[in-house]
This record gives sequence, C-alpha cells and structure tokens, in this order.
Amino acid sequence: MKASISVVASTVLLASNSVAIAAESNSNNNITVSQSTVVVTTDADGGQVQSTTVSIDRADLTEPHILRVRGTANNLPIRLQRVEVKMNGKLLRSIVNNSLELNLAPLLKTGRYEVEISSNSPQIEDTISVNFTGKNTNVTQQFSGTGTLKQTLVINIR
Repeated sequence: MKASISVVASTVLLASNSVAIAAESNSNNNITVSQSTVVVTTDADGGQVQSTTVSIDRADLTEPHILRVRGTANNLPIRLQRVEVKMNGKLLRSIVNNSLELNLAPLLKTGRYEVEISSNSPQIEDTISVNFTGKNTNVTQQFSGTGTLKQTLVINIR
C-alpha cells in the first residue's frame, strides 16, 4: 500500500505573521515517501504569501494531478478578480470567473516546478480555495481577507 498525505491549511489575514506546517508519510511496503511543507507569511503590502512544497513520484504522473482554484462566499461561487496561473514563469491560464481546473500531470517530468497562483482577494467574508490533488497527493489552501494572493506551489518530481 502506498503512503498518502493530505495537508489542509486555512488562513485569515489579520496581522503580519508566519506559519509553517510540515507533514511526511512513509510506507515501508513500497519505500514511498510523500512530503508537503506549507509556509504562510504576510508581505509589506499586507498581501498574503503562501508557499507549499510537495514531492511526487514520477510513476504517479500516469494519473491526473489536478490544480483547482475557486472563489466562494457563504458556500456559493463568486466571480474572482483576475487569477493567473504560471509554471516556471510561463502563463498557463488566466481566468476571470469563479473557478479554474487544470491537469498538470502532462506538463510534469522529473525535476522541480514552481506553479504561481496570483489574484486580488475578494471581500473579507469571501474565500479563495486552491487545491492540488493526484495519486498520493492532496494539498488544500484556503485564503480569506483583503490584499493580494500570492501562492507558490513547488512540485518536486523524482
């Protein structure tokens, strides 16, 4: 049985702070290790900056690895202000509606990838959720507050 890891972090912008969450799972049956690290900070402009690092086995990329971004208010979809998703500096998708779904597996080979997600945050009672799921991987970030969202998902493929 392979190891599976799930990391969920939820943050509300209140003041300048930093939070780090690290999780690791090891399965001796298949010598599989999944790791995820989440770091949350506030930049000088009061914007929220989050960085999440995940490690994925190359063999797991035969299955979809889906990046989802969506906005909600009171559990109802909201229209997001412009959201951009870049990988290693190249624009993958830009949206202006309430959600984005993108399979990253076909774009990933062995190596390190930085996926940047940025947008202006909605009103204080609204939430932006970023979810990355695939075989043995499930990372979810939720952002609430005002300011600029700056999420970096670092994906290490081994």
